[in-house]
Amino acid sequence: MPTDAGNPASKKSTRPVSGKGSHPGKRKSRRRKKQQVIGRSIQILLIVVLAVVLFLVIRNFGDANKLNNKGLQAYESGSYEEAISYFDQALSHDGGNVDYYINKAMAQTELKLFDDASATLDAAENVASDGEDQLVYRARGILLLSKGSYQEAIDAFDTALDGKESKFSSTELDILYYKAEAQDRAGLYVDAVMTYTQIADTKASADVYMLRGLEYVKVGDSTSAESDLREAIRRDKKNYDIYQALYWALSDQGRTDEATAVLNEALDLGGNSGEALVNQGNIYVQLGDYASAQERFERALDKKNAEANLGLANMYVVQQKYSEALPYFEAYVGEVTDNASAYNDYGNCLMAMGDYEKAQQIFTAGVALNNRQMDQILSKNQISAAEYAGDWSAALEYINTYLTKYADDADAVREKTFI
Repeated sequence: MPTDAGNPASKKSTRPVSGKGSHPGKRKSRRRKKQQVIGRSIQILLIVVLAVVLFLVIRNFGDANKLNNKGLQAYESGSYEEAISYFDQALSHDGGNVDYYINKAMAQTELKLFDDASATLDAAENVASDGEDQLVYRARGILLLSKGSYQEAIDAFDTALDGKESKFSSTELDILYYKAEAQDRAGLYVDAVMTYTQIADTKASADVYMLRGLEYVKVGDSTSAESDLREAIRRDKKNYDIYQALYWALSDQGRTDEATAVLNEALDLGGNSGEALVNQGNIYVQLGDYASAQERFERALDKKNAEANLGLANMYVVQQKYSEALPYFEAYVGEVTDNASAYNDYGNCLMAMGDYEKAQQIFTAGVALNNRQMDQILSKNQISAAEYAGDWSAALEYINTYLTKYADDADAVREKTFI
């Protein structure tokens, strides 16, 4: 029986049907190409999505950074409410940025919105990484220092330093300066000396020697005070503030001749700039040479130096010529609006004249400056002026505000009872 092998029809029937793409190998290649096309499409789509996300992130970061910078500019100009608004807008773009929270808290602190500032720092702490905790505690320390909670401020600064005792970074040196200020305000003068010593051991400067010298004066260590202040002068011979500090340190010891010699040494620095003339005028006031002081101040006024007005005002106050001092105080605060110490001097001059209502206004203007170092003094004087003026409702309002900031002041608590 013949086999199918010789049958042409049989061979034909076993031959694959011809046609494009019908070969199994070609079909597999087509599927692979299709998968490659889909894969490339997905890759392109992912790249596009990533690019869009990256663009939005960069844009948000750029917008947030610009708003933060505007906030910092407003802060530097003293427009703290405007600064807070900008920082809030920056946070709306980048709510995880610790710096924006800290900047907002510092503006709130300047406005004495202590509870708000504390809440802002709580939010900062929640998003802070390990390396950012230090900045949060630094800010919290400044808040507590401004609030008058000195021991709590010291504790916050210690937390920020995390037990470190040497080789401080620039940020840590800044924290130490704030810590020393808090210790001084708390009356812990020996502790402040030790803190300034830590700063000096890391980065010695005329400034730190002057500050430590002033703490030694408060401790009663006149020898160390003089040594530090003379070292400060050696490092910065043209800093009149250091000469003044040494003058007072020597005067407190009854070493009048040596103190006078220090002032004369400062006068030998000379100079004809408005600033130099004002410094010379202030020294002549201390020496009791009012004619020479007036001559220097008037020359400085000719050079459009506003500080000369304050120098003349204080010169007349020293001589108890209060009415003659007034126009110079008025001229000074009309031009220099952010000197809290000048407002305090002006208010005290008015108090000496018995013009308690005007003094109250001036102290109130000084309090509005929110100066950390002068706020407590100005606030107390504001209360006193209102009492002397017989404005008891205002006095009560002032003391209530004062106690929200300085709740530990037992004298103020008793004064409130009196009012």
